[in-house]
Amino acid sequence: MKKTLLTIVAIFITGFVFAQEADVNNWMQSEGSLEGFVVGKQYFSMVSDANLREKSNTQSTVITKLAIASPVEIISVSSDSLLLRGVKLPWVKVRTKAPGKPEQTGYLWGGFLALASIQTPNEEYTPNAGVQYLTGVAAYNEEKHQITVQVRAAKDGKELAKCEFTTNGDLSYYPSFEVVFESFPKVKAVLSVNYYYPACGYPSGNNLLFWQENNQMTKVLETSSVSDGGVFYDTEEFILPSQRGGIGDHIIVTHDHSEFEEKGDDMVRSQQKFGIVVYKWTGTKLMKVKELK
Repeated sequence: MKKTLLTIVAIFITGFVFAQEADVNNWMQSEGSLEGFVVGKQYFSMVSDANLREKSNTQSTVITKLAIASPVEIISVSSDSLLLRGVKLPWVKVRTKAPGKPEQTGYLWGGFLALASIQTPNEEYTPNAGVQYLTGVAAYNEEKHQITVQVRAAKDGKELAKCEFTTNGDLSYYPSFEVVFESFPKVKAVLSVNYYYPACGYPSGNNLLFWQENNQMTKVLETSSVSDGGVFYDTEEFILPSQRGGIGDHIIVTHDHSEFEEKGDDMVRSQQKFGIVVYKWTGTKLMKVKELK
């Protein structure tokens, strides 16, 4: 994975994450740590027409409606919270920071703020120049340990594309958000959204999305990985055309399952299964073309 040119600042919010990452060329990416809303930091609205209210409740007067990807600065985090679709998040007092518009202050529900945001530099010859990519959790099923994730693309206050999907995860998971530009036919951008927890026994869900030229954003592939402290690991990884070992118009998925046993002071691999699946992008869908075990 090449990393050199672009500087991307990504913000992860709420009880999920907050982080900043920089220096990426082909991939624009960001990783997070569990911190929550950070007073004084800038975040972006995840939805269109988000209600900015006078007080921290849904009965309060609406001051204004914020367009998607509107920048706001956190002033304070309220002790009041709201539960929607299994996601419980606090209200935050914010100050609007839209260029050329007067500042306004009010309360915004945390679920209306993106957990991560990546913006393509608004420069000539840059693919999708000025587009902002946003991601956040829309719903949570505690019984099944599944989260429903939204990914949106926006520019100049207008939503260009949206995808919603379900994947492995809990509200304590760390999201990782990445954008790459590949030469797949009729594809404007490839996005990877991974939810994981850096501890043994927690399965991650890494989802690959294609933003197509018709502005449809579709989840085309999901891989998963899990491990248990030296006893076993089961991991799937995808290889894109621009990466080492990649093939044009194809995605290669490797699957490695290994188990270990204790011999003296060492853990020795006792079993390993390795497989490869090759998918081809037809211009409209991803098709499995070969499987090797």
